[in-house]
Amino acid sequence: MHPFGCEAETSLQDLFEYFKRCLQHGEWELASACVPQLITSTGGLSENLQDLIKAIVCHPYNLKWESVGSPHKLAWFWLQVLLKWTEEQISPSVRRELEFLLLLEELGSESIPDTVLKDLHQAFLDTQSNQKPAAGSRSTDAAVESCLRTLLEKKPRLAQCLAQFLQDQSWTDGHSLQRPFVQHLMNKLRKPERKQEKVEEWVEEIYAVLAVMPWSSGSSGGQFEALCEVLWAARHGPLTEERILNSLLRPRCHALVSVYCSTALRLQRDHLLRSSPNTQGSLIIFSHVT
Repeated sequence: MHPFGCEAETSLQDLFEYFKRCLQHGEWELASACVPQLITSTGGLSENLQDLIKAIVCHPYNLKWESVGSPHKLAWFWLQVLLKWTEEQISPSVRRELEFLLLLEELGSESIPDTVLKDLHQAFLDTQSNQKPAAGSRSTDAAVESCLRTLLEKKPRLAQCLAQFLQDQSWTDGHSLQRPFVQHLMNKLRKPERKQEKVEEWVEEIYAVLAVMPWSSGSSGGQFEALCEVLWAARHGPLTEERILNSLLRPRCHALVSVYCSTALRLQRDHLLRSSPNTQGSLIIFSHVT
């Protein structure tokens, strides 16, 4: 029998115990259905509930996660519950690592070897540290580039996601992430599709990879400029300059478009000088006069 006048509190305490039993048995939907009522309770139940959910998000590995596919998917499920019903915030670094671990699971489903996945995880951890990477970082960089090349052949969007996670590395050359994208595009452009029925697919792949290619400030060692030259040469077919520029445009960043336009201007000027000797002489005379 409940103590007189405490029926509501006792009922909530029973609900909280039921919530914990659901967690123990891996009944996630039933457990999450208890949250809206428990989150508004008093007497410390709400705080205890939030602490439990945050603990699941940070350490899901010992729970019965099989029904949702992986411990990281379980952590993501409870993170969404926490965000929906509370104002509690998970550390940005914890959330970012969870998102990256989910990306690694998706890469694993694309037949990326476990050894490469481990190297990718280490590369990600290096981005979160202010310290320089360990001595084996060169092999890690090679694994990153190899994985990006593989993804660009099949899933350019996954390559973009991976590059975005790793682009914050302050200890390495930011253009090392751009290099696989440039090399992939150069290889495609040097061997254009000849079969008419596949030309459109080839063109759309070029635009898709251009649209997700990462960019880093500073000199690229001429690799992106070289790509711009090849793109400019292909602009009258099967590619179009309008689509090239649209694919290079980034939110709040015109750097890629600026480099392409500078390269195009230089090439156009050189073309005019070569094709019009009189123009070249006029330019030389004009330069002496001025």
